[in-house]
Amino acid sequence: MSMSTLVRLETHLHTSEVSQCGRIPAREMIRRYHAAGYGAVVVTDHFLPGRFCCRAAREAFLTGYRLAAQEGEALGLTVLPGMELRFAGGDEDFLVYGLTEQDIIERLPDAVCEDGLPAFHALCRARGWLIYQAHPFRPHLRAMPAQDLDGVETRNCNPRHDSHNDLAAAYAAKWGLRTLCGSDAHQPEDVAAGGILVPEEVLTPAGLSQYLAHTPDPAFILP
Repeated sequence: MSMSTLVRLETHLHTSEVSQCGRIPAREMIRRYHAAGYGAVVVTDHFLPGRFCCRAAREAFLTGYRLAAQEGEALGLTVLPGMELRFAGGDEDFLVYGLTEQDIIERLPDAVCEDGLPAFHALCRARGWLIYQAHPFRPHLRAMPAQDLDGVETRNCNPRHDSHNDLAAAYAAKWGLRTLCGSDAHQPEDVAAGGILVPEEVLTPAGLSQYLAHTPDPAFILP
């Protein structure tokens, strides 16, 4: 029986084309990850309230992902779509996995950011998507109720924030939530600071979502 090939997957990165806090263009970001030995990334640009309520705006949201995917195809690195979603009335952020381009353009409710976390989590369950709260214990943020989450980013590797990863890990353990590690890459020094190892054969939106659903504690890539 052949063994699965494990690849390095970045779970959390931003492109300068879409995320205002991003400082690296999508194509350059992919070149940097390829040079660092990663086989796949999920582009998780910020999906913010009031910005992506129509089809044209969602097409624009996918700009970073599409440029990254073009560069990834040229280099042999898999690029998957995702998002870091924020709901109206709060500063908490949520990483979403399992989405396709069509899902983002056509299957998200226009008022997804206004409908709130419980409604979106119910939609995720119906569609086979997963939602993880990103860096829930940074100052001035709130850890959301476990029943409204699939998991928690328990290791956020961004060097400019104190994400209190120990508290995130304890929260996940207390409530039986899935765990995740990501670089939260915005700037050159953030690239390839974290991620997870996954089998090569799961590198589709649905494949990754299913893998994470059945692997609550994937192997982390740590500095």
